[in-house]
Amino acid sequence: MQQANMNLDYQERRRENRKRVKVSVLLKMGTYLKGRAYTKDISPSGMYLVSPNMFGQIRQNRVDDFIGSSIKIYFPAKTLTINGTIARVERLKGGAGIKITDTSDDELWQEMCRDAICL
Repeated sequence: MQQANMNLDYQERRRENRKRVKVSVLLKMGTYLKGRAYTKDISPSGMYLVSPNMFGQIRQNRVDDFIGSSIKIYFPAKTLTINGTIARVERLKGGAGIKITDTSDDELWQEMCRDAICL
């Protein structure tokens, strides 16, 4: 019950509704952490990424260290780069909520979010 309330609170804080879309991406956090992921959902201001190899390997006592960290997300098929910060980590699901700070092509990102283009 408490988990359901937390999810509802998180949903209410979103500025836009997210569209479910699965897109393969490349990730980079800092100098050394690199990996692959896919989007679960996207919106102009955020997205949810699934990467069990990256987010699932974080020790529970280190999850808070990653909140607020910068992350680069590359969409190779669209030559689009998104910069963001990690808003939350769901270690057991191998995923993370990302707040977008800027993109290499705002118009393309808005189009992808509006049309939910699957690559």
